[in-house]
Amino acid sequence: MFFLTKIIIREWFKALIGALIVLFLLVSIGDIINGFLQNYPARRIFIEYFLKLPDLASKMLPISSLLATLFSVNKLKSQNELMAILAASYSSKRIYQLIILCSLSVAAAQFLNLGYVIPAANKIKRQEFEKSRKSESKYLARSTIGTSGLIWYKTDDYFVSFKAFDSKHSTLKDVTIYFISDDNKLDSIYKSKSAKFLDDKKWELTNIGIIQDLDSNTFPTSTSAKNLIINLNEKPADFGQFESDITTLNIFELGNFIDRLRETDINSAEYEVMYYDKISLALICIIFSLFPAAGVFTPNRRSAGFGKSIVITLLFSIFFWGLHAGGLSLGNNGKLPAVLATLGIPGIFGVYIFSIFFKNRTL
Repeated sequence: MFFLTKIIIREWFKALIGALIVLFLLVSIGDIINGFLQNYPARRIFIEYFLKLPDLASKMLPISSLLATLFSVNKLKSQNELMAILAASYSSKRIYQLIILCSLSVAAAQFLNLGYVIPAANKIKRQEFEKSRKSESKYLARSTIGTSGLIWYKTDDYFVSFKAFDSKHSTLKDVTIYFISDDNKLDSIYKSKSAKFLDDKKWELTNIGIIQDLDSNTFPTSTSAKNLIINLNEKPADFGQFESDITTLNIFELGNFIDRLRETDINSAEYEVMYYDKISLALICIIFSLFPAAGVFTPNRRSAGFGKSIVITLLFSIFFWGLHAGGLSLGNNGKLPAVLATLGIPGIFGVYIFSIFFKNRTL
């Protein structure tokens, strides 16, 4: 039995590696050629390519898992090995279990890639983005999400931290502004519940606490106000770049950020979808690897053509991704709970796949 198990696992991983290599070559050649056609320096082309690899892998792993099962099962059928394996009392249930175990390794790699590798690559790209913006007058230097869950940025005259940016209402939440004097010393601190953009660099602060005279020889003064209008150089459009900071958080940091975001009145649905989709894409690798496994119930190579299997698999992929993309869209708009939007379609297809297994096993 161990020998038969070894044959199935070997064929599955051989097909997986082959599928990954072919997909990477197809995408890589097109991406690199496109960079040269745009007259980018070779260094930039290859740096951007390697930073794209984790994101490309996240899209290729589910498809490669599907192709691994499809091609490995077909190869065993074409050489009559599958029929011999089943005749040797090696049940279809055990084959399904082996495929699940193999796909778990891919799912684990997908989870690590989505949860840690892609955020690390995005952080490097973010640093390169900052370098390209240094010459722009409205550049927000070193914008980053700190361990406290706050977003920070610096200009020549002040530092600003805030918990979230409500793009719908052009409002910053839980804002703290640190003004700097001409001799680069901390002059005053403004803490506000929110800062709403009015027009022409004017922002309205609400529920403000102010500490002034921090750079003088006298004791600092503290005042408060219900509303106050101040000048900040930024416009709402300038805060769009902070969305890229969210993508630099690993999965646990993203979860902590969402928990802090819920403390404000901003809808966090988009970020929750981003969080649960990392888990969903790992599970999809298992779902995709199991769909072609139904071929073990027709071990005779003449009972089902390989071309037909490819067409069915292709239609399955298109139908699945179409429904999944629709669910994510509804989740981002807050029309579906994030868990249902990300895990609903994989769950439905998972139930369908296992229903096929139990139906065929009883025949």
